[in-house]
This record gives sequence, C-alpha cells and structure tokens, in this order.
Amino acid sequence: MLSYGLVALAADLNSLCADRAAMERVHYNHRLGEKPPFEQVLPPAILEDMVRLDLRKEAVLKKSYGVTITSALLDAEVQRINTTTRAPDVLAEIKTALGNDAVRFATVFAKPILVERLLREKFDNDDALHAPQRREMERIRTDLTNSAAIFRARRDMVPTNALTEKLVALLRQNHSNEVSEVTWQLGARPEEKPGAGTADEIELKKRFGANAQILSSPQAGNAKDQRVYFEDVSVELQKVLSVQLRKPGDVSAVIETPSGFLLYVAREKTSQTLAVTTLSLPKRSYEEWLSNQSGIKP
Repeated sequence: MLSYGLVALAADLNSLCADRAAMERVHYNHRLGEKPPFEQVLPPAILEDMVRLDLRKEAVLKKSYGVTITSALLDAEVQRINTTTRAPDVLAEIKTALGNDAVRFATVFAKPILVERLLREKFDNDDALHAPQRREMERIRTDLTNSAAIFRARRDMVPTNALTEKLVALLRQNHSNEVSEVTWQLGARPEEKPGAGTADEIELKKRFGANAQILSSPQAGNAKDQRVYFEDVSVELQKVLSVQLRKPGDVSAVIETPSGFLLYVAREKTSQTLAVTTLSLPKRSYEEWLSNQSGIKP
C-alpha cells in the first residue's frame, strides 16, 4: 500500500494548482479540432477555483458525513483507476506530467474523483435532505389510492376509464411539468433482420467501410415506428411494476432513485402492452446544496 500520509493531505495550494494545470493540459492536448490557447481556456484563476472546490468538497464530506479520505481509501481508488481505465495511454501521460510521483497522482487525479463519488452517494441517500420531496410524493400517493378505493366501490356505476382519468388528473395537479406517459411493449424486442439497408446506408458503407453506421435518419424520426420495451427498464423496477400494476387504475409504491422519486399509475394493461403515467419529483439539487455549504472551509 502506498504511504501518502500527511504529505498528500497537506499539499499547499500552489503545488496543487501547478499539478492540476499539468493534468488538465494533457486532457486539453487530446482535444481535437481548432482550439484557443490552453492559458486562455484555463487561466490560473480558473484552475485555482477548481482546486479550491475540490478541497471544499472534501471538507463538506468530512463535516457533513464524517467521512475522512484515508490513505487506504486513496490507495484503493488509485488501484481501481489503474485497472479499469479505458484510456491507459492518456493515464500514462498524466502520470508523466506529474513526474511519475505516486503521491502527486493520487492527490491531484484520484482524490477528487473519490471525494466526488462518495459525496454524491451520501447526498443521494440522505433521507433528511430529501424528506420534503418524499413526503409530497407520499401525500400524492395517498390521494390516489383513496380516490381509487372510492371509485372501485362504485364500479357498477363508474367505467374503468373514468377511474384512470381521475387518477391521472390528480397526478398532474400541481405537478404537470413532472408528469410523463409511456407505453411499454411487454414482449421481447424483435431481432433485427439483416438486409440490404436503405440507400443512405449503402452509400455510407461504400464511402466509409462495411462497419459504418448511420446514427440518425429521416426514418428514425417517425414516432409511429418507435417502440419502448419493458425489458429495457432495470430488472428491479420491472419486478416492482409487474406486481403492483396489474390492471388499469393501479398505483405503484413511491420508488426512490438516486436523482428523485417516482410514482406510476397504470392507464391500460393488456397481454402485449403496459401504458403508464409517471410522476417524477427530483430530489434537492446537489449543486445547489453544495453551494449552500460555503461556511465549511478546507
């Protein structure tokens, strides 16, 4: 295990800024096309702001969540980066730019990545921070389930479509911008049949080789030909919705994701499709929350 110790933790600001400039210059040199001078894109003041932000994130992580970046954590992060990188040549250039110094690489390259990941994980799972959004979503769900119970008690007089319309209206109430609709195909996605391709595809392969692909085409923009498949949803969400949305008017539980809370209402369910209306309430903004931690100093 590398012994970063207090040397890495106490690196002075000037050294950090110089190393950050060396690292960013490597990334900059790999950018393609015309570009202004590096010093114009990332002047010293910007680089210092970037370094100070990294230091403040580390301080917030420790102050708010009691997490200290130890040598063991940093060593593990360096090993993860070394074994999973998809750009080993660029990584080698960065290490060379930092004098092939393990401490400098860990401090300037690995630590900010580690701190950002840990801080976001803590923030995303902070129940106290996101309690207002959860309470609002639970309130909406209670309104929906109560209304559904009332409608179903009168099922002999009220058609099913009236129930779903009522629930969708409640879902849109006060949150119309956060509501969306989707119809999933429940069957397996059909295999693409090999063929000669369109005229555009044939011409593209003539000019750029057999492996060339068209990323978009006029035909791709035809919404009628586009289908969304339930199998593309995460396995965990598939399991939940398959159990909870069995018929029109069913309401899902409140589902938490790293970025927000979801609530589903089944509009239509057949053997081939599941049509739902979804309310998505975002959690508190990470950037906004972090900017409000200005009182925490490195």
